Amino acid sequence: MRTGFLQALVVGLATVGLGQSAAQDGESANGSPLPSPALTWSSANRDALHQSLRVSGGASLPPLKCQGPQRAPLAVIRPGEGGPAPAGSDEELPLSEQQEREVRQLALPPPTQDEIRRAMPHEEWLRVLHQRLKGAADARLARVGIWGGSHMAAEFFVSEVRKQMQARYGSGGAGHVNLLYGLPGLRLPVQALCRQGKWHNELAPRAPGSEAIAAGLGLFVLSSRDSGASVEIDLSAANADNGARSVTVHYLRQPGGGLMDVLVDGAVLTVIDTAGVQAVGSLQIKAVADISRLKLVAQSKEPIGLLGAYVDDEQGLVVDNFGIAGASGAFWTHVRSDLLQQAVAQRRYDLVILAYGTNDVTGAQWDPQDYRARFESTLLAMRTAMPQPMCILITPGDRASSSRVQKTVRGKDGKRRKVFQIQYDLNTYPRRHMETARIQREIGQRHHCMTWDLSMEMRKAGGAYALMKQNPPWMARDLIHLTPLGYQEMAKAFWKWLRL
Repeated sequence: MRTGFLQALVVGLATVGLGQSAAQDGESANGSPLPSPALTWSSANRDALHQSLRVSGGASLPPLKCQGPQRAPLAVIRPGEGGPAPAGSDEELPLSEQQEREVRQLALPPPTQDEIRRAMPHEEWLRVLHQRLKGAADARLARVGIWGGSHMAAEFFVSEVRKQMQARYGSGGAGHVNLLYGLPGLRLPVQALCRQGKWHNELAPRAPGSEAIAAGLGLFVLSSRDSGASVEIDLSAANADNGARSVTVHYLRQPGGGLMDVLVDGAVLTVIDTAGVQAVGSLQIKAVADISRLKLVAQSKEPIGLLGAYVDDEQGLVVDNFGIAGASGAFWTHVRSDLLQQAVAQRRYDLVILAYGTNDVTGAQWDPQDYRARFESTLLAMRTAMPQPMCILITPGDRASSSRVQKTVRGKDGKRRKVFQIQYDLNTYPRRHMETARIQREIGQRHHCMTWDLSMEMRKAGGAYALMKQNPPWMARDLIHLTPLGYQEMAKAFWKWLRL
């Protein structure tokens, strides 16, 4: 690996401190505890773009229960479910032993030892990574941000990575609480999140040439024009070690923006005025004892835009999961760069992990050169906003596709009946994903990113089809996603790759 690449990875650690106050320890002048959620220090009034408030916390509230359904059901995609089943074919004919052997023979071979060796991270890069994370975790709070599609959104992979990293560098909190909770396949590291009233999820568009949206680190904006619309987060299980003692909300300041009440543990703490020149605003709430609830309520029909919520500690390491099912690397190119840089300035990262690809290589036709240009744009947009953090790319995993074929069979009674049988393609997508990994690795090096090849790890274990067939299965029956156990096992492989 080039020396220049390794040298570029070693950058200074920036720290952002809050102002000091005699009351910041949650005590009054005579040393007595302040009542929750009494305000003890503020950097500004409700018109300020960035505010920091102190409360005592310590309230014990019952578990939050949402009124009505909060999550769309997670779709379970069965093999071959690309369209309706052939007429009269509701019975599936299993593969014979011979057919099973023939299918498995079509899978790509496991990676060679030379391929595995070349995919390992450089020793010097690993040394710099762990040195940087340790230095940040000891001095302040080390931050790791993960962006990707459904593989990350499901939390099974990310939660294992978070657990292992925090075991080494200290628990820094639950991190990003995705306000898009309710979308299929999205899970959270907190107890519950309830949305009431009318809210609109706006994601960064994927189509080339689309207009960039006003968004923040999550590459989305949750907006409402409904008086009384609210978002409430149950933080009681946000961090099993220390509870939730620091919560930050990012919101959109915009012309004509509305007022938003902020409630902590059921009591109004402050009001945020979101009207003004378009920008990313923030409110940090710090507490002496654990915070149980955070609630944000729109006061009127003027627009409110929420960009993210974060649960942190003072030190250790925090992992922010920005995964969204269906997300594309193109999201990065369709968010206003100035707003993204403002959000990053308020929440700087030491390590950035991008896990894209599965949603970018679908369809009957795929042009590697077109994908190369689009992924180059993705990394350029990311590096424009975050030039300093160390970076890891996670490629799409091994995948297979299937289709239903109608057959007519004769039963023991001599009568014919229509059935269907699944036919599998174990080449098209696996080869695309191998090429995708090669492209990501090549472009990633130019942007000072290491690449972890998830498809290679899955092929080590036999590939998507074999992982679906094993007991217990590591692969879901859609042959795209893994099972919770499969994600956990892949996370362990990622740990080993990172020498955790």
